[in-house]
Order: sequence, then C-alpha cells, then structure tokens
Amino acid sequence: MKANIIRRIALLATVFLATFVAFFFFVYRPWQLSWGATADEVARSMVGDGLVKNPTFNATRAVTVNASAERIWPWIVQMGYKRAGFYSWDILDNDGIRSAERILPEYQNLKVGDLLPLSENTDARVVDMEPNRRLLLVFQSDGTVTWAWGLYKIDEKRTRLVTRLRWRTTSIVSQFTLDAFEIIMMRKCLLGIKRRAEPPMEQT
Repeated sequence: MKANIIRRIALLATVFLATFVAFFFFVYRPWQLSWGATADEVARSMVGDGLVKNPTFNATRAVTVNASAERIWPWIVQMGYKRAGFYSWDILDNDGIRSAERILPEYQNLKVGDLLPLSENTDARVVDMEPNRRLLLVFQSDGTVTWAWGLYKIDEKRTRLVTRLRWRTTSIVSQFTLDAFEIIMMRKCLLGIKRRAEPPMEQT
C-alpha cells in the first residue's frame, strides 16, 4: 500500500513537472518574448541586431502610445539608474527612487558615445541614435547585450513604441531569470512611458 502511494505521488509529480515545463516553453516564453508586438514587428530588423549573433534571448515588445514620437522621445532619453529611472518597479531597478513624472531638462542631451547607467555597476553605451526615431544601447553582461528602441509613426497622434533586447548568455541561471522575470520589468516600463507621454484625456 505504501509503495503504491509513493508511486502515485511520483507519477503526479512527474505529470505536474511535465505540464509546467510545457506551459513555460510553449506558452509563457513565446508570450513574454513578443508581448504587445505584431508578427511583422518581431520579424522586422532593428538597429543593432547584428551585434549579437545567435542570441539565447531575443525579445521584441511593443505598445501603442496615443502621442507623437516627439512627445515620447524625451521620456526615453532621460531613462537611467538614478536619472529618471526606468518607469518600472523602482525598488528593484532604481534603489527605490521613484521614476520621474516629468521631463528632466538636465538629461535631455544624450548623444552617441555617452554612457547611460543601468545600475550601480553597469553602464550602457549609446551606440546609435536618431532623435524621435531610434536609440541603441550596448552593454556587457556575460557577453554583449543590445537594447534597441524604435518609434514608428501610425498617424499624427499615435506611435508604436518598440523595444528589442538581444542577449547571448551561457549561464543557465541568467537565462532562466531572463525568460521568467524580465518581462515583468519591461512591460511596466513600456506602460509607464505610455502613461507619461499620452495627453491626459487620451490615456487608456
């Protein structure tokens, strides 16, 4: 009797584990790698794609912002650790300092070659930038990482804000952390920019 119970528990545990793994790799991971993005946006090339060959993490996320690129851009260029923050979970990525709720003039002069702090110990270099259109940040973390931003006009009052993170890591822990949790920060960041950039009456 006891052996039967143990076998049943082992069988249930195996089924649960197999179900979890299948859900993670075939449902959750594809969803988080392309949250908000269309198939065309995922397939479209973005600045910096060629800098990371065969990435183990290649995530394209997007959101429609009811504002022009000119209204969105200032919120992007002032991002950074202990700058304007990342409009995400500040306790996790900005030492608990609240992300800015206004445009900060002192951080609006970002240019190619500048270093943008991502954390206390990590800086990203601005490798490519065209105001109101695109921004490419490159940094090192167990290999080269590219973080691209693109602004694509829909009409005079709407813009697609697209971001792509490409990373090749050999660390299982880093890979799992990216696959499981990175979307939590990135989703809130995109929605945070959307909320701040949209005129109050057009927020959704």
